[in-house]
Formats: sequence, structure tokens, C-alpha cells
Amino acid sequence: MSNSSLVNYTRISPNRTSPRQDKIRKITIHHMAGNLSVEACGNVFAPSSRQASSNYGIDSSGRVGMYVEEKDRSWCSSSRANDSQAVTIEVADDAIGNGWHSSDAAMKKLVELCADICQRNGIKKLNYTGNTSGNLTMHKWFANTDCPGAYLEGKFLWIAEQVNKLLSGGSYTPPTNTAPAPSKPSKPPATGGNAWVRRLQTECNAQGFSHQTVDGIAGPNTLAGCPQLGRTSRGNITALLQERLNTLGYNCGAVDGINGVKTQAAIKAFQRAHNLVADGIVRPKTWSKLLGLS
Repeated sequence: MSNSSLVNYTRISPNRTSPRQDKIRKITIHHMAGNLSVEACGNVFAPSSRQASSNYGIDSSGRVGMYVEEKDRSWCSSSRANDSQAVTIEVADDAIGNGWHSSDAAMKKLVELCADICQRNGIKKLNYTGNTSGNLTMHKWFANTDCPGAYLEGKFLWIAEQVNKLLSGGSYTPPTNTAPAPSKPSKPPATGGNAWVRRLQTECNAQGFSHQTVDGIAGPNTLAGCPQLGRTSRGNITALLQERLNTLGYNCGAVDGINGVKTQAAIKAFQRAHNLVADGIVRPKTWSKLLGLS
């Protein structure tokens, strides 16, 4: 398995799983939430305490950094299943907030890098479907986050079209120079926020572990309200744990509220993947990872 010849800078992060356990089939695009150089992005991923990384990064000048080789899985999308199949790319923002715009140079290099990844890994076409059924995916589908930001999110169809043009021998067309439009918010349920987080908050309140606002937004109060789950836990919170692990690609089997053999194996696999003590007990550090807070 090779790496891209477009790389200008390399700093390999310790935050990776080597080797990856699946074939490369997807590309996942993220934004840096800042105007970082490829060197600065490498610095972010360098400490093992960060517990995050990406395969590549692109800065606003169009330079490419590599932080995890393609033969290895990065820790990037809050989903082991996705990251096992995906090459992940962080793209710099040349405007902070207000849609998180990325420069034309970064966008051009992003398309070229995606085409290069596809060519070397036998991906004949980049297919953006707007959900996880396609092979161009985004972070927000796997975690409670706005990543990749409104500008990049609005360009996903264009990115797929441009990559496919290059794959078929065509030439690159720059993006239209329009102001980024914020993502169209999907119509939230009446109580708002992430549905799974909202149900977890409701259950923690109902069982007396917390008295938090049920808003579907994971934060310190949500984390504080999550009880420790032992190796033989049972009940609705255990069922919510199973649901979350299944969504993230750690197979618990049936969501039955019983912390049995398969659920224990899934918890330990999740803990190992996130550099936690793999003891099968769900404490605050494990909840924090499940909630996307760390």
C-alpha cells in the first residue's frame, strides 16, 4: 500500500492503528477549524495524549502533510468502521467561522489528492450520496460535530464531480467564488439536538443520576450524569451504550440492555482503539470518547 507523491511534509503521529484492518474504499474530508500550516497540524497530532490524527492535511497554500501512512488507520472520524476503510484528510480554513471557508489552492490540492488516492487504491469513482452509503463521507455523520463546516460540506458534490473528471482524464475547474452558505439545518425534533444524546440525557435524569437540561447537546453536564457501567450492567442506559457502540462500528449484537460477552468485547475494543484501559468498565473517560468530548 503506497502513500501519495503529493506530500510536502511528513510527521507521523503515534495516534494510529497499525495496520488498518480493512481495504481502503472511502475518503473522509474534515476541516481543521483553523488556518493551520501542515507543520502546525502535525504538531497537533504529535502528542499521544491527543488521541487523534488524520492520514493527510492540506494547508491554505495547497501544501500536503502526511501524519498517518495509508497502510495504517487514523483516529479521525469517531468511527472505527469508517476510518478502517477511509483515507482521512484535514483541510485548513482561511476564514474562521462564518462557514469556515477554504482557499482555492487548498480546494485544488484536495481534489488532486482525492484523485490520487482513488487511482492508487482502485477506487473507480468517488460517489457522494449525502449519507454513509457513498464512499465520500464526512465527520458529522459519526459524531456530534459540525465538521467539515458549511463551506466544505456544500462542496462535497462538486468535489466528487471534480475528482471523477480527473479520473476520466478531464481537467480541474475551480469552485465558484461565492460566499459560503451555512449548512441547511435538518429540521430538528421538537426538543432539538442529537437524538441519541437526548435519549441518554432523559434516561440519566429518570434514573436520578443527573438533573440536566435535555437538549441533545453533549457537554460537561451530560458527561457528569453518565453512571459507571460495570461488566454485568443491565437496563436502559446499557441499551443506549450498545446502540452507540454499534453505530461506531463496535458490534454488540442485539440491543437488549444486557452487558454480555459481545457487549464486553465491543467495549474493550473501543477502549483499546482510544488508548483507554481496556477493562470493560464504562467510566468517565470512556463516556467522554463515546460522547465525542475528547
